[in-house]
Amino acid sequence: MKLLGQPVRAASGLLVPVPHPGLLVCENSVASKRPVLVIGWMARIVVTVARSLHRHGIPVDVANLLSWPHPKSRAIREYKHFPRPDLDATGFLSQVRDFIQRGGHDMVIPADDQALAALTEHYYDLTDLAHLACPPPDITRLVLNKCSSLQLAQKCGLRIPKTMLVSHSDQLFDSLSEFSFPLVVKPARKDVRMEEAKSITLRTTNEVQARFPSPGPFSIPMLLQEYCAGAGVGIEMLMHQGECLAVFQHRRLKEFPYTGGVSVAAVSEQPNPGLVAKSLALLRALKWEGPAMVEFKVHAQDGSAVFMEVNGRYWGTLSLPVQAGIDFPFYHWQVLHGEVPCVPENYAVGMKWRWTAAHIGRFHGLLWASQHSSAARRELLRSLVQLPTLFNPSVRDAIFMFSDPMPAILELTRSLKDVWSYDTKALLRRL
Repeated sequence: MKLLGQPVRAASGLLVPVPHPGLLVCENSVASKRPVLVIGWMARIVVTVARSLHRHGIPVDVANLLSWPHPKSRAIREYKHFPRPDLDATGFLSQVRDFIQRGGHDMVIPADDQALAALTEHYYDLTDLAHLACPPPDITRLVLNKCSSLQLAQKCGLRIPKTMLVSHSDQLFDSLSEFSFPLVVKPARKDVRMEEAKSITLRTTNEVQARFPSPGPFSIPMLLQEYCAGAGVGIEMLMHQGECLAVFQHRRLKEFPYTGGVSVAAVSEQPNPGLVAKSLALLRALKWEGPAMVEFKVHAQDGSAVFMEVNGRYWGTLSLPVQAGIDFPFYHWQVLHGEVPCVPENYAVGMKWRWTAAHIGRFHGLLWASQHSSAARRELLRSLVQLPTLFNPSVRDAIFMFSDPMPAILELTRSLKDVWSYDTKALLRRL
């Protein structure tokens, strides 16, 4: 091994594709690559990570904490299900340690917020076995707690939405006078279960009453926020020792649900220097290590940006930067194994990306919502008109590959089954 010298930033000022202090080049590291364990349930993330590492000869196993079908990718060696740590902490820790020891993993990657929270709670119980691809608990908890993230972002000079923490429906109704419609209600923490993790956009008092019909405490604390208009923009970075080794920017084109949610269509963009600087300042204040996405809402007219949240793990559109030329998972593996990532100075700008299975759910939701919402009818018409541009060969799919088609086929099948099940139950209720 040899220690390399000081970093030199690329001429564009956006990437650092050259050696960085503290990184070691392992001249014989290619010969022996131990397996990596990815914990997560979202196919578009875990499959992308697995394929990225598999291309470089790194074996990958995948585990999840939910009763969720495995994606069955050729890039994944073995699948495992671990107990949910909030229900069986002892069983979770025991099975994770046993699987790491049996599989010989030297790196564990959390690929969703529940996995990130689980590794945070058991961080010091696992660091003797493998590299945990997340910062220590005192840092990670700041990201998992949205209130803490918002407060730190505000201290760093980022504009944040007007926000109030509410834990009871009465408190929510009492606070409505301080906000104007539309408004957003979302969980205050990022590590909640799937069914509780939805962000809700409410446009009238009647919608609030319909969504929260009976008074009582919420099962988890919620944030009441002003609605911020604009496009969702993500600044993705790989951080090491306070420096950015790679950066990527995408803009959301379509979301599910249509009122605001996860990205189902996106496009790669040239990194905006202002947003990059703000994101870097925040991640440095967090002392973040590894990958993260800083999310903004950017107003179309004046370009003003409002900070929304930080994803302290790989994000849903991860396959977009990988296909555009920025291989975040492999760079991350290299950093944790003492190697210097060779990050290209530029990537493909203007590349469009589509999550096919989610579009089925999105159109299905629009069809139901259009029965009583003029806004949904307008968005449904707009989406139908734009359908040919989103489903043409130039648009990259989130997970489909001809050489490894099963993850996309299985996900599409599940999406169709969900739509069929929902419609069948709705029909039975009407009958």
